[in-house]
Amino acid sequence: MVKSQSLKRFVLALSIAGLTLSVVGCSSTEDNKNQSSETTIETNKEVSDFEAVEFVYSDGAKNYDVKVTTPRTKAVTLSQFMTEMLLALDLGDKMVGTALLDNPVLPEFEEAYNKIPELEIGEGHAISKEAFLATGADFVSGWDSSISDQTTGTPDELISKDITPFIAKSYSPDATVETVYEDFELLGKIFDVEDKATEVINNMKSDIKAVTDKVGNIKEEDRVKMMVYDSGEDKAMVVGSGLANNLIELAGGNNIFADSDQPYINATWESVVSENPEVIIVTDYLAGSPVEEKIEFLKSHPALKNVDAIKNDRIYVIGLADISPGVRNSQVIQKMYGYLYGENK
Repeated sequence: MVKSQSLKRFVLALSIAGLTLSVVGCSSTEDNKNQSSETTIETNKEVSDFEAVEFVYSDGAKNYDVKVTTPRTKAVTLSQFMTEMLLALDLGDKMVGTALLDNPVLPEFEEAYNKIPELEIGEGHAISKEAFLATGADFVSGWDSSISDQTTGTPDELISKDITPFIAKSYSPDATVETVYEDFELLGKIFDVEDKATEVINNMKSDIKAVTDKVGNIKEEDRVKMMVYDSGEDKAMVVGSGLANNLIELAGGNNIFADSDQPYINATWESVVSENPEVIIVTDYLAGSPVEEKIEFLKSHPALKNVDAIKNDRIYVIGLADISPGVRNSQVIQKMYGYLYGENK
């Protein structure tokens, strides 16, 4: 009798425990469903809160209407300036491929840059279309020649696959640093980091103002006459109009080829001698001849022996990435001011 009652109590306890566990299990499952539902709702809310971005992409021959309906999360950059623009926006974790460095990346971006897969450069100094598509990119940008049927697919093809093609507006012949700000603003919208874009722009403006305040209202005739030499022996490839020229102006310089209608032109040595620059700045980049060789060529060129910059040994160096569109622009203005008027002249 005692055994029988004990057994009944044990069975009853097990039943109660099973019922309790069942209730707890159902409650836990329901909680997980609710949490999952809340996460989905929150994610959908974030996507729905994204305001579609529309802009025109031009390859020089045709204009394409581009519409971005969700934030871009997998970017491929095919120029140093675009790589550093995205890194400046703290988008390193959203970059799935990069290529075509001109100079070593800025120290503050090294750690983030080293985590980005580097795409192999093949014949013609270009990537392969297969390698690009394998990245799963939904955004691609670089030099004007970076996006093509052979390297990434045509703009039409990219847009049909919801891959956003982008060329910086500040790459145009009439660009200024204000155009760089516009590019940062547009990138901020495309990647949904508008606050960060505003921060980058404000920092650049502050750095540039520190220089322009020192330059003041220097009269045109008192500005240092200068040129920026890229390369060339029969003729000199030099900076003409566009962003680089605007950076020179902000630094207080007078670019002797500013009247050109193109960012780079091939100038005759006779025109260089005629304009007689007081300063020559030489661009340095990984794919070109060593900068030391370019400087030696200028110094030994018989036609240039009486040019002030050569006679007074006022030849300086900047990186090509410094005068390309991007976050470096405020820094190179300070550097050039130092070459023209400051402690480095």
